[in-house]
Amino acid sequence: MNYLALRERPTQFLALTSLHVAEFDDLLTDFVPRWERYHRYHTLDGKLRQSVAHQQRANALLPGTDTKLFFLLTYLKNNSLQQQQAASFGLSQTRVSRLAGVLLAVLLAVLLAVLNQTLAARQLLPVRDGAQLAQRLAQHPDNVFPYDGVERGIPRNVDWDGQREEYSAKKSPCLEKQHLV
Repeated sequence: MNYLALRERPTQFLALTSLHVAEFDDLLTDFVPRWERYHRYHTLDGKLRQSVAHQQRANALLPGTDTKLFFLLTYLKNNSLQQQQAASFGLSQTRVSRLAGVLLAVLLAVLLAVLNQTLAARQLLPVRDGAQLAQRLAQHPDNVFPYDGVERGIPRNVDWDGQREEYSAKKSPCLEKQHLV
C-alpha cells in the first residue's frame, strides 16, 4: 500500500483510516516526536536499548513514522487478514504471520501506546464514564449531537399464538385480508 499515493486520493484515505488527510497530518505532528523519543531508547520488544538509536534502519519494514501511523490506523480500522496485509504493504504472508506472532503484536502495542499518549495529550481519548461524558457534553457549545447507532431487532415471541397476537401485518397484505374475513 503506497501511503504517499493514497494521500492524493482523500476519499480512499478517509475510508482506510477514518481520518481526512489534514486530520492525519495534525495527529502526525504530535505522534512523530513521541514515537521517535520512544524508539530512540526502546526496542520493539519494549526493552531499553543498549545504545541510543539515532536513526531508522535502511531496511525497516515500515519506513517513516508517517507510514507507521498509517499502518496502525488502517490495521485498527479494517482488522485485515494476513494475506491482505501482506499484499497491501509489500510483504509475504509468511513474513506477516511471523510479524503477527511476535513483532506485529509488539509493534502495534508500542504504536498504540504512543498513539494513546498523543490522543491523551490532546484530550481526544474516548470517555468511558457516563458522568464524565455528561460533564463534557454540558461544557460543549452545541446542544445537538449526531448519533450513529445500530438498529436493534425486536425479539420475537416463541409461542405461535403469541406471535399472531403481536404481529401487526404491516408487511403482508394477505394476512390483513384474512383478519377482515
